[in-house]
Amino acid sequence: MGVYLYDVIIIGAGPGGNIAAIRLASMGHKVVLLDWRKIVGDKLCTGIVGKECVEKFPPNETHIHQEARCATVVSPAGKRYQVAKEQTQAYIIDRVAYVDSFAKRAIGAGATYHLGYKVTNIDVSTSGVIVTASSASKNYFYKAKMVIIASGFASPLLKMVGLHKGLNQEYLLGEQAEVSVNGLENTEVYLGNKISPGSFGWLVPISDSKALVGLISRHKLNGHIKRFLDELRLERKVDEVIKPPKRWGIPLTPLSKTYGNRVIAIGDSAGLAKPTTGGGIYYALRTGEMAAEVIGQALELDNFTETQLKIYQSKWKQVFGRELLIGYSGRVMYETLKDSEIEKILNVISSSGLQQELMDSPDFSFDWHAKIILKALRHRYLGSYIKSFSPILARMIGRIVKSKL
Repeated sequence: MGVYLYDVIIIGAGPGGNIAAIRLASMGHKVVLLDWRKIVGDKLCTGIVGKECVEKFPPNETHIHQEARCATVVSPAGKRYQVAKEQTQAYIIDRVAYVDSFAKRAIGAGATYHLGYKVTNIDVSTSGVIVTASSASKNYFYKAKMVIIASGFASPLLKMVGLHKGLNQEYLLGEQAEVSVNGLENTEVYLGNKISPGSFGWLVPISDSKALVGLISRHKLNGHIKRFLDELRLERKVDEVIKPPKRWGIPLTPLSKTYGNRVIAIGDSAGLAKPTTGGGIYYALRTGEMAAEVIGQALELDNFTETQLKIYQSKWKQVFGRELLIGYSGRVMYETLKDSEIEKILNVISSSGLQQELMDSPDFSFDWHAKIILKALRHRYLGSYIKSFSPILARMIGRIVKSKL
């Protein structure tokens, strides 16, 4: 079998990679984590996490910018609708500090971190895994029994380990800037194809004077963020751009296979994120935990075959499978709506009392969207109203509401 320097190599110091490192190192396994970045957690992200995520993976109080109990939804025509709950539903966090706190815990548990090391090759064989990484123009070689791919969406490392989905994987493109604001209290969500085709834009406060402006869409973004920023300036919502817009990819569909001999992919690398909003922190943390549990068992059994590791995919499908299916279907349905139809739906929800009915429902959750999507589409009036827009929408809704949770 040869001599292993480590039990597990983790590639990517994001939320999932760090939580996996904590769990495995705490079990007594020898773990090394590699990341090409030198600052842990330094990735484009809005940094909004739900109550369940915070309860399960609590941040330090200093990592929380704001608690969110309400948000304002702005229609394509500019009408404003407030969505509110009595209890906190989400938290706007300092993503870098939050993710870095997990890395510090992993190091405290015994994990080794090599930052500024870019992985250039992964060789998986029956005898083990050899990872090649470069830093300061030098190559370094790491040998282990297992490898976790946690290096983000569309990682080229997936092809090296046989998990590449090719060009067929669906995705969203996100774009975000940091701006100065005057007294923005709550998150604002902007709908309409002018803002973001088939999707939405946001204005999220991170302090009294700063906010994040962004949008996501499946469609090509060509000047949309600039126009959005210009409109917000005209409305005096935004003063100046502090950090210019940057782009990143967000998976819409999971890889068909997230495991292989001696390898597991987690989080964005596995294509696991909320299809509705693109949020990925909670999915990464949960799948990092699942991967660590399955790998811990594999290490005990000294069995790193696909047959043993397929348990991981069964685990995440049991937790997220239906959520991914319904969330994706809901997104596809929303993408077909015209601005005038979005306007009508918002008006009906607001004027009929349905908004409060949905908000008061125990099915309402920032972390889980499938149940509230089904509840809205199965509603005695709203579902039929949306079906009346077109035969295509009627067929889509028919398929969605037949799903069982």
